[in-house]
Amino acid sequence: MVAAGSKCRTCRGPAIIDLPRHNANFCAEHFMELCRRQVTKAIEKFAMLTPEDRILVAVSGGKDSLAVWDLLIDLGYQADGLYIGLGIGEYSDVSGEYAKAFAAERGLHLVTIDLRDEYGFDVPTASRATRRVPCSACGT
Repeated sequence: MVAAGSKCRTCRGPAIIDLPRHNANFCAEHFMELCRRQVTKAIEKFAMLTPEDRILVAVSGGKDSLAVWDLLIDLGYQADGLYIGLGIGEYSDVSGEYAKAFAAERGLHLVTIDLRDEYGFDVPTASRATRRVPCSACGT
């Protein structure tokens, strides 16, 4: 949460986000610049990727994974998305639709796999068969 009247560290415009770790507030534009710099720095520091690499980004349909995919595209990487439909009722249906809409809006390639259709089981089925909670059945 940003305190009323908070200013962006970079431009002094109205801040939209407070980052206590950086002891700073940022407007939308400068927050995105910070994100790009941080991701680029991590990729270079740990030699994760080269611009020639083709990347497959696992996406859940949630804001975090879609933001990472968007950021990698913005940084110039060739990145496709992978969505796995876990068969967890409406949750999986809605998440899959978010991932598909995101890819379509940006002209990106999304590979979708439906566990039930492709392998004959889904997470609830695996959970019952293993007598374990759903999250342990697939490891996510």
